[in-house]
Amino acid sequence: MVCTNDNRYGERKMEEKMTRSYRLAEKFSQLFDLESKIDTVLSASLYYLNQFMDSERSSIFIFQPWNQKLTIFSSLDLEKHEVSIPKSCGVAGRVFVDRQPAVVNHAYADNRFYREVDEMTGFKTRNLVCTPLLDPRDHCLGTLQSLNKNGGDFSADDLELLNLAARMMAVAINNSRQYNELVVTNEARRKLLRKLTESSSNIFDKA
Repeated sequence: MVCTNDNRYGERKMEEKMTRSYRLAEKFSQLFDLESKIDTVLSASLYYLNQFMDSERSSIFIFQPWNQKLTIFSSLDLEKHEVSIPKSCGVAGRVFVDRQPAVVNHAYADNRFYREVDEMTGFKTRNLVCTPLLDPRDHCLGTLQSLNKNGGDFSADDLELLNLAARMMAVAINNSRQYNELVVTNEARRKLLRKLTESSSNIFDKA
C-alpha cells in the first residue's frame, strides 16, 4: 500500500510538472511575434514567468559586448533603474561566464551574490534561481533569473522550468535581432536604389 501511494504521488508530481511546462511553452509561443517590439515581448514573458515560477520578480540580464557588462534589459518595475554589472560579477555573472545554472536559496549567505543591485533598486532578494540564455548557435546572450519564491525555496523542478523559459526567450531575442538586421539591410538597399534612380534621372535630364 505504501509503495502504491508513493507511486501515485510520484506520478501526480510528474503530471503537474509536465502540465506546468506545457502551459508555459504554450503561453510563450503566443507572445512571440517577429514584428512585436522585443522589450514588450520580454516584459510580458517575465510577467507570466512570475506566475509559473510562483516568484515575486523575474529579470533578464543581457550581455553588452561594447562595455563587457550585463544590463537588466527588462524586469517589471525595475525598468526605471539602469542596472549594469561586470560580466563575471554576482550570481548572474558567474552563470553567464560558466554557462551553468544556479539555485541560491540563501542569497546573502552566498559569496557570489552581488548585493549592490538590491541597494540600487531597493528590492530585497531572499533566494533566486538563474540560468544562461543560450541561442540556437550556443552563444550566451545573458541570463534569466527568478527571485524570491513565494512561501519557500526554489527546487530542481523550478530550475527545469526556468531552463525551458530561457531557451524560448533566447530564441525570441535571437530572432528579433536577425529580423531587425534584415529590416535595416532592406531599408539601406531601398535608400541606395532610390539614390541610384535619382542619379539616373538627373543624367537623362541633362542629356
